[in-house]
Amino acid sequence: MLSASAQKTFKYGANLQKVDSTGFYRINLQPAFIAKAKGDMADIRIADAMGNFVPYIQAGSLPQKDQKSFVVFNTIDARLATDTGTTYIVENKTGLPLDRLWIKLQNTAVQRKVNLMGSDDLKQWFAIQENIPLQEAVQNSEGTYMQSLSFPASSYRYLKLLVDDKNKTPIKFLQAGVYTEYAATLAYTPIPGLRFTRADSNKTTFITIKLNDNYQVNKLHLNITAPKYFKRNVTIYQVINGYKEAILEAELNSIKNNDLLFAAKTTELQLQIGNGDNQPLVINGINVYQSNEYIISYLDGKQNYHLLAGDSTAQAPEYDLKFFADSIKANIPAINHQAIVKNIVASAEKPKAAKDYTALIWLAIIAAVGMLLLLTLKMVKEVGKKAGK
Repeated sequence: MLSASAQKTFKYGANLQKVDSTGFYRINLQPAFIAKAKGDMADIRIADAMGNFVPYIQAGSLPQKDQKSFVVFNTIDARLATDTGTTYIVENKTGLPLDRLWIKLQNTAVQRKVNLMGSDDLKQWFAIQENIPLQEAVQNSEGTYMQSLSFPASSYRYLKLLVDDKNKTPIKFLQAGVYTEYAATLAYTPIPGLRFTRADSNKTTFITIKLNDNYQVNKLHLNITAPKYFKRNVTIYQVINGYKEAILEAELNSIKNNDLLFAAKTTELQLQIGNGDNQPLVINGINVYQSNEYIISYLDGKQNYHLLAGDSTAQAPEYDLKFFADSIKANIPAINHQAIVKNIVASAEKPKAAKDYTALIWLAIIAAVGMLLLLTLKMVKEVGKKAGK
């Protein structure tokens, strides 16, 4: 049973599957749960039966042992005049979609936050995730340390790290890259319940996709059945509170699978396909997906646990567990959560107000006075009659 304070703070919850024994577990976060969380998932918490928060780390923060599989990205010198703070830009030369990036830094014990952006041309940049906390260095003798940044899956050619350290001493990035086995095995979960409409006009096809919740979307697939050969430009927009923002410019091509990879958190997407002088594409179906999201926690086999989300004011938690990530084995059991429910606290019943008899008392007094007046008048008349005899 959750404490009342936890229920008041977090609007949504879901029971966790009961674990058989005490140990580390990987918790799968389904699209319906992520939809209730903030875009950066900073408000996700695990609570025990007493309402106490239980530490966790994101799955992407696990250290990798096999350095042979680590691919170092090329560093790009393309700082913009509008950038404030330390900037570090790298090129994703794998060509694969990524949902995490490992960065190597010079040892530091300061606290900084970083914004991650993506671009395909080094000119127009799109937000991927904001306010990611940089960890402090773990004690070692090497003078450097590695940190993993997890984020919604993206396929941008260039990634920019912009550190919020204006007017402060900058931190030093040494390199960034990925472990190839992670990049190659990125998996997705379908998002249910979408509806789409299309309109063709002026050599352009407009498609609107409506989702039944504020889902995190990382992949969109168009089932194009005709013509046999095509090559069209497409722009994807996410719509938030009526505002339309371009999040991806890509190409649809008959020799590709037409999976469009990006990062969005929205209830509505819009696609604009340029047809030129060609007939519009025949699209028989559209599918949207969320990249698989996990958190890892040490759970007691005798306890019941609950996932929480939906606090717009929550900041990302800082748990000691991040310093013990090497204690977690690569293949740990996975568990799921149950259906998402609203956390409702029953308001205290207002005490019933005591009945007010004032009006009745006054009515009784007025009636009594009236009766006395009538009796008095009657007696006066009787006396007058006797006196007249």
